Amino acid sequence: RPPRRRRRRRRGRGRGREGRPPPMKRFTASAEEQLKAQRARAAERRAAKAAAAGVKAEILEIPAEGMSPAALASELALSDAEVVKTLFMKGIMCTVNQVLDADTIKMVCDEFEVEYVDEDAVSVSDGAKKTSEFLDEADMDNLAPRPPIVTIMGHVDHGKTSLLDYIRKEAVAEGEAGGITQGIGAYRAEVPMGEDGEDSPVVFLDTPGHEAFSAMRARGARLTDIAVIVCAADDGAQPQTAEAVAHAQAAGVPIVVAITKIDKEGSDIEAAKNSIAALGLAPEEWGGEVPFICLSSKTGDGVDDLLETLALTAEVAELRANPDALAKGTVVEASLDRQAGATATVVVQNGTLRVGDSVSVGAVSGRVRSLTDCYGERMDAVGPSESALVAGLGGVPEAGDVFTVHASEKEARAAAKAKETEAREKRLAAQAGQDMVTISRSVVKTEEGDQELQRVNVILKVDSAGVVEAIKAALNELPQDRVSLRFLLAAPGEVSRSDVDLAAASEGMILTFSAGVPAAVEKACQEQGVELRQYKVIYDMVDDMRDMMEGKMGTVKEEEPIGSFVVKAVFGGRDGKVAGGLVEEGRVEVGCFLRGKRGKKTLVEAGELTQLRRFQDNVTVVEEGTECGLFTPAFDAWEEGDEIEAFVYVRKKNTLEEASKSFTDALKEKKLVAS
Repeated sequence: RPPRRRRRRRRGRGRGREGRPPPMKRFTASAEEQLKAQRARAAERRAAKAAAAGVKAEILEIPAEGMSPAALASELALSDAEVVKTLFMKGIMCTVNQVLDADTIKMVCDEFEVEYVDEDAVSVSDGAKKTSEFLDEADMDNLAPRPPIVTIMGHVDHGKTSLLDYIRKEAVAEGEAGGITQGIGAYRAEVPMGEDGEDSPVVFLDTPGHEAFSAMRARGARLTDIAVIVCAADDGAQPQTAEAVAHAQAAGVPIVVAITKIDKEGSDIEAAKNSIAALGLAPEEWGGEVPFICLSSKTGDGVDDLLETLALTAEVAELRANPDALAKGTVVEASLDRQAGATATVVVQNGTLRVGDSVSVGAVSGRVRSLTDCYGERMDAVGPSESALVAGLGGVPEAGDVFTVHASEKEARAAAKAKETEAREKRLAAQAGQDMVTISRSVVKTEEGDQELQRVNVILKVDSAGVVEAIKAALNELPQDRVSLRFLLAAPGEVSRSDVDLAAASEGMILTFSAGVPAAVEKACQEQGVELRQYKVIYDMVDDMRDMMEGKMGTVKEEEPIGSFVVKAVFGGRDGKVAGGLVEEGRVEVGCFLRGKRGKKTLVEAGELTQLRRFQDNVTVVEEGTECGLFTPAFDAWEEGDEIEAFVYVRKKNTLEEASKSFTDALKEKKLVAS
């Protein structure tokens, strides 16, 4: 008998059948109404996306400092994800907040068919333009004559410092490392000025002539009232001479040309004048407006004429300042001394700077503890157009910063704090620039295999703040497609234990330029295995870093031709055909490689020569003018008249320029950059 089915009890959740709510009625729209609703929602999404994307730039202006993917997406009316995806497909990994370099931005623009132009870069000469006004309306009623600030500019080793040594009766040039000036020096000399010819203190700024110190020369031109362009009679105008002229013209100051070394054998004054005239400075004797003074810093001939010309030029310029105002001026150089602390060499351009004054210099403030002139003498006050070494600052200011005296220390701190945010953003931008996403970060396959960017972390310590920018600029001029320098720290002052700890943690190296290294720090470097390199001449540092960077790239394999061979006859053999002929040039040897050509056609590209016969004998080398037979397993269909090039592979040290070219060629093959 089948089992009896149990009767299930329906549960109404305690409410019974009558207590359950009635079922909801479903509204069924027609197919046409559903389609209309879907289209409306799609239109709303498209409108929202278009509003969020903004307006697509017709021509994108690419800034030199680069852009983030987010900013680039906004300019191209794309989503952030589209830009990141495009870079990912090209083998470049990045996030939306990183900075893309100009080449990477151009690659993205090409992908989305957007035209672009490079933003006008800020030239070094722009740094020579006067940007600060030191006279206020309140000063106009108390103006008094002031002596000029004179900047000596020109090419390296043209006698700028020697000329100043003669004027100051000093011998600074003899004590300079490498015999060249590598920083701005501010010196005071008593020079006859005015109608009565009384001695007046004149500040002379001595600028470096080496090509790496362009920013320093521009800063000197910005401070000056009169620019003296120095040109050696035995050398004529050189690249840095032309640059100095451009800086002086950008500053809009009077120019005086000094032709030096006229006493030197081989000097040609007329040739030197012609070379300067080619730069757009016509001598007065030729009908121009620029005074040309010929002189010798050794004998002193012509130096008095130069000083007289400076006095007349200053008189025409009618230089004025208010000596009773609170001082304003510019920092020429700054450094960190173990005993004196942070110090700055300043030039007062209006007012009078006194001991005890509260000053702000950029993001730094302090109270003037002492004033020292260029001869080491203490001073109580410094007037307009004078220079002094200031001690008592709370930190090391940047060279070129404007200093201002305030009524109280509270006001000075407030002014410095207002500049602190700007200085912080500048530091962050510089750091972001070093971590910029570039095409070179992608792994590219070259003849030497997969090539990936190598980074060298650097801690740079120098003697003065102005040298930092010059050294960084000089090192960044080195091609860095394969090996890149990353400055973790670049600051004035001696090397400290914390610098060693930073280098050890980052596996970096420490470079010093005329900066002190205590014995305890040297010992710490040895204990932690930190590489420490010390320099006093900038081109020694640049050459040494070039060698280090090239050493990290290893060697490259190159062909070296050793001889040429012409086929005269072809002989059969058990293993293949032998090409018989004459060695026309150089030699052929067993183990070398052969490139066979028949007219313009290449028969074999790199066949190894495995057998070399001379009559019935196997030989290893056959010299020029000798007949022999060649055999390579790579090819045996030789014909009479075929030409064979013999070469060997050698390993050579790779240079930065060659590596950059090889890398660029590989990128073109991947179509990451334009051909």
